[in-house]
Amino acid sequence: MANWSWRNKLPSAHDFRSDARARNETERIVCVMNPQAAAGKAGMRVGELKRALDRAFAQAEVWKTEGPGHASVLAARAIEEGADIVAAVGGDGTCNEVVNGFFEQGRPRSRTTIFTVIPFGTGSDLSRSVRAPSELADALWVAATGMTLPTDVGHIRFVDHSGGPGERMFINVAGFGANGDVVHRANTADKRLGGKATFIQATLGTLLHFDPPRVEVDWDGPDGPGRWSGTLLSAFVANGGFCGGGMNVGRGGSMHDGAFDLTLLPTKGRARNVAESWRLYDGTVDKVAGSRRMYASSLRARSLDGRPVLLDVDGEQPGMLEAEFRCVERALPVRGGWLKSPLLRGQREIWRPRRR
Repeated sequence: MANWSWRNKLPSAHDFRSDARARNETERIVCVMNPQAAAGKAGMRVGELKRALDRAFAQAEVWKTEGPGHASVLAARAIEEGADIVAAVGGDGTCNEVVNGFFEQGRPRSRTTIFTVIPFGTGSDLSRSVRAPSELADALWVAATGMTLPTDVGHIRFVDHSGGPGERMFINVAGFGANGDVVHRANTADKRLGGKATFIQATLGTLLHFDPPRVEVDWDGPDGPGRWSGTLLSAFVANGGFCGGGMNVGRGGSMHDGAFDLTLLPTKGRARNVAESWRLYDGTVDKVAGSRRMYASSLRARSLDGRPVLLDVDGEQPGMLEAEFRCVERALPVRGGWLKSPLLRGQREIWRPRRR
């Protein structure tokens, strides 16, 4: 009898050939595309997207956004018109808008319409979290034939920039403190260098100039309630694993367990903050001295010194503290590139980010 191992579960080389891939004949996909993604380069690839869609799906449409917030409107319309799959074609900001279109006042519009990601933007951190390939043909193959899992999303109430109440859903990573300042810098920068370079530049700028605030955080979760207060560098509220152009802040976590991976980083002074910034990328951010990491199904954070503390919500910067975060368990069907279900325990994980 031939030797058998977990490696036999991996797709064969034949499976990866574009001419060998099955075409999805039954599901209708609507691609909500941001033509301004990737510094406007996405808009020049509409024809390429349509040709690739035709190979992957028998029923496919491309709807282009016309401005901020429009992706949410288009996603809600696609759901109301009976789309089986709604794909976000763009960066993390487009993904966040599309996900918000799946919800109304924090409740799902549909329990059956599937969300998926076609990475086209400056930052594609959600695609890393759901394992959507960066190549267009591969991403559409996953959208057409990949595994669909009931996935957690986050709901946040906050203070918007006008001082009024704000409310958003998020699917990947939110947070506050220096990461909110990084997102502000990145989103106002020239992004022609690409997502990772843009975020590295913004991160270094923040670490050199950010004045850490004093905050208080209360949380509750599987391990019970807790409280932390002090001078904060960053807080990461991770549903997915990656943010900020490749920072691995949710390593070992799950998007299907009903809780966030909450990491609190106290400030260590500018020189020490810069010296330890590499830990943001290799998945060991919780090893920074004085850090706290816990599972939290809900949390509340407020500024203690009256200064604005900016939020990061899936790579967008919609407002500031005071904020309340809540995990909405398995509220969104997501199709990704998982090779096995993270919901099934006792199976060895086949794919994982490479460790340094």
